[in-house]
Amino acid sequence: MDPRELNHLFEQMSPAPEQEEAILARLQAPEKAVKNPSRRWKKSVFILTAAAAMALACAAAAFSALDPRLLSFFQRTPQDTELLGEGVVAVDQSHTYENGWTVSVRQALADRYSLTVLVEVTAPEGTALYQEQYNYYFDLSSQLLPEAENAAGVGGWRSGSTLLADDDPTDNQLTFLWYRSPTSYLEAETETFTGRTAVLSPSRFWSDVPDTLLYWKTDFPLEEWSCTVDLPAEDSGREVPSGQTVLVGEDEMEVTQLYLSPISCALTLQGEEHDSRMWGPVGLSSLMEETFLTLADGSTLPMSRLLDLTYNSDAGQAEAVFQLERITDPEQVASVNVFGETIPVS
Repeated sequence: MDPRELNHLFEQMSPAPEQEEAILARLQAPEKAVKNPSRRWKKSVFILTAAAAMALACAAAAFSALDPRLLSFFQRTPQDTELLGEGVVAVDQSHTYENGWTVSVRQALADRYSLTVLVEVTAPEGTALYQEQYNYYFDLSSQLLPEAENAAGVGGWRSGSTLLADDDPTDNQLTFLWYRSPTSYLEAETETFTGRTAVLSPSRFWSDVPDTLLYWKTDFPLEEWSCTVDLPAEDSGREVPSGQTVLVGEDEMEVTQLYLSPISCALTLQGEEHDSRMWGPVGLSSLMEETFLTLADGSTLPMSRLLDLTYNSDAGQAEAVFQLERITDPEQVASVNVFGETIPVS
């Protein structure tokens, strides 16, 4: 049950205005003698206790919706799901194509700058997908609605997928974690995912299995199907004040923006404008390895995946989005370390 359904449940449990007036009148009326009052009191306590238990159970369900496969990928337990707030979105939409393949979009996980989707790909009966012997790849085409009003100049994003471990590596089903970066523009601010609707369409599935039909791409685009996912308006992350100067190779750049969520870290580096280098300072290529979090207990947390790295040479500005190795409470982050410099997180 998601938070909206939970709120709807509480609304149903709340008394109507006329019921509130009746209850108030009874409370203000003179007390009357009642036969066996203890029994009536016990019954009231039972009803209220049952309602409270139901509400607590619904709240627990709302914060325990993250698929076990996602929990395993982020190395966490169901209790950590509460950190994600409304960022977990149940999808559960499937389509079987004429060629016998089925694509099931199960769940989405989103914050301001990252979108992760859990997808199952099922082959026709009798087809064995040997996960331990061959590599498999999957991709979705995606569109964000409504389209950004301030979009200007050339825009682009990155997407890809990770094949998750399977309990039965020889069956006919594979599970992918598909991810997408925000859309970055040369002449406008980066688009965010919060409050948007993502339209997802299977586009490619291929493998390096030799001498089989799996070697070439399946024909998903020839039979159009898409699913829509309403992404949360609430953001589970927060901005961190910065302004720290770091040395990127031989170039000084300033960390002008820093963002932390339970699943991602994003930062903006500002250098000299009108840079003649299309891809910016050479040192940017090691940005992921040179960025990590220091937690309150003194342990460190590296970045697990580079979701996006763009450079605007005219503005001299680099933007990067990383996925964290595990779900982490931003309140437990003491500092962010970038190219050897420590940025405190207050």
